[in-house]
Amino acid sequence: MTKRITMQLVAGAAFFGGAAAAPAHAQEAPTMAKMGGRIAMMASPMAKNAGLQAATGVADVDVEHGTVDITVTLAEGTALPAGVVLEGWLSSAGRKGGPGMSSASERDQKYGPAFGMKAVAATSRDIPYALSTGLLRRQSDGRTYVGHFKIDNTLTPYGAVAVTLESDGNTGRYDPRPGTPLLSGMLKGDTKSEMMKGGMMKQAGE
Repeated sequence: MTKRITMQLVAGAAFFGGAAAAPAHAQEAPTMAKMGGRIAMMASPMAKNAGLQAATGVADVDVEHGTVDITVTLAEGTALPAGVVLEGWLSSAGRKGGPGMSSASERDQKYGPAFGMKAVAATSRDIPYALSTGLLRRQSDGRTYVGHFKIDNTLTPYGAVAVTLESDGNTGRYDPRPGTPLLSGMLKGDTKSEMMKGGMMKQAGE
């Protein structure tokens, strides 16, 4: 039971930057050459709760030009639960995510702390940061969902790409933070393969 919980926490860390529970040697700062490209995303253990554990996904990430194209394909005979939408995300680990994986910086706060409050700014640097890449739109085949995102900045701070199940449909007073992880993949280095060696992939597939 303890092992299962630990692996689920690692899976959660994969969505929020991937380094918090990864082996120490997987936390080394990545090089630009190892970032981005075509990223295969794996199903979260929680995908089973929606009957979507067989969903597959890929993300084409251009770090330098700030673009993300996500394609998710649901298994034949499955569908999103009523009222659910898919949303794409980029994420970076907080300061506790390990060397080279943190988005924490004080150099951009020369004229005052983030959020206008020093205590909040300090706390925010310890937690993961997630950036929405927008909703994924269903294609004509009914099982494929596609999303495109572009930002006028590089994506160097981000370590993971993910797709979530937004069970509120992102309507009305929806929560703008991430919902339940459906799929996720690592952008940086060989963290994903190292986590596989550590057992996360095996647990996620059970």
